[in-house]
Amino acid sequence: MFTRKFDRRVYVAVGVFLFSGAVAASFGPYVLWPSNREAGYAPEQPIPFSHAVHAGTLKIDCMYCHTGAETGAQATVPPLSTCMNCHEEVQPVDSRGELKPGIVTLLDHWESRRPLLWNKVSDLADFAYFDHSRHISAGISCQECHGPVEKMDRVRREWGMKMSWCLNCHMQTPPPDSAAAVRGDAMRAPIHCTTCHR
Repeated sequence: MFTRKFDRRVYVAVGVFLFSGAVAASFGPYVLWPSNREAGYAPEQPIPFSHAVHAGTLKIDCMYCHTGAETGAQATVPPLSTCMNCHEEVQPVDSRGELKPGIVTLLDHWESRRPLLWNKVSDLADFAYFDHSRHISAGISCQECHGPVEKMDRVRREWGMKMSWCLNCHMQTPPPDSAAAVRGDAMRAPIHCTTCHR
């Protein structure tokens, strides 16, 4: 009933299907189960910037450096001019009285007008939309998503930023003094698809 040409196409299709299945079975768990490897991710940065010193010891507010967080979707990484507001005068030295290597790098980039290229620590998938300003206006602290950064010498990803992690927060009972509680909402935030996927 079927031609040999048709049979060959069926065999090729089945072969491609089986090969794809083998690849998916091999790499699928690695690709689709990244929460175990994402938590704790702490990339090396161009300067050993310590949030423990700046946000912890010196109590510099997060919004001083990450200015976009209150007004837009992105928290923004500060330009060198923000660093130099302090480090024009404050230039820590080591035990030998020489400038620390991180400060040398900072001053070198400042003098040559080259931006520092920081490595992202917290980065959502491109198909997920997140607005920092909306979360801040709802009273969410930076630490709820980013962990205790004021105690981190080297910033790390505290939790794997997966959809289930976001939904667990959204589905919590809203705090009594929040806008959601005043409106009578049962959850902290909406969970319909278009909240995060647009």
